[in-house]
Amino acid sequence: MTKPIINHKNICMSCLKETDHLIIYTCFGRGYGSHFDNSGTKLQVCSNCDKPDFYLWYNEKPIMDDYCETYKYEELIWEHANTLPLQAQELFFNTFRQGEYMEQQDWIDMELGILPDEKYEEYCMYSPSQIKAYEERFPTCEHPVNIIYNDNSKVCKCPFGAFGDYGQKLDVNISDECHTCSHYKIRETPIKELDKNTYDKYELYIRGKQYNDLFEWVIHNQKVCEIEYLVNLDISTFLFWFHKLFYDKITVL
Repeated sequence: MTKPIINHKNICMSCLKETDHLIIYTCFGRGYGSHFDNSGTKLQVCSNCDKPDFYLWYNEKPIMDDYCETYKYEELIWEHANTLPLQAQELFFNTFRQGEYMEQQDWIDMELGILPDEKYEEYCMYSPSQIKAYEERFPTCEHPVNIIYNDNSKVCKCPFGAFGDYGQKLDVNISDECHTCSHYKIRETPIKELDKNTYDKYELYIRGKQYNDLFEWVIHNQKVCEIEYLVNLDISTFLFWFHKLFYDKITVL
């Protein structure tokens, strides 16, 4: 396992050797338009690893367009940082970076592709398995429907929550609903194309059918002593227990 650098005060981020004489370059305080807007960081290197370009890259003045800043050398800063040893990349992109950051070991494990899904959830990030499920399932599933709005804009939506672009294509934003969905089915029929009003009714129908199937499952498996117990619940409690029954197969009473 690759361990992070905990005592990094005197560490050169290029050779990872310890020294009392470090040259430090920073890109804090950059504004809108910069790669480091509100997320500045620093590079610290020993004299043997220092390069004249570093001073130029980290000390350039921005080209201003109203309030937008453009930096000529930021791509070079980014590219160089990605060539550093992994432990040094962690310092540059995580520990030294302005704002919230991950635990050092978690960041390294993420880069190595071994960070557990639950850790991604803790950091409010999509896990590789969630991304993979969306990329593999959404474009091939039977349920998504093309929706055409009154202004002729178009999207694709699944009644069970996932979104995409028109034509059942992936959106730049991930829909994590595909990851745990139990309704996935390979498409066997042409995709439906509905206006928004018709789609809303269609979604209610699909979801209603889901709960009808769930009623049959509950009765068949005798998981509830009195079906009236569920019928008399308020709607939020009713849906909570039905969700638990459907996904967790637990005994309510």
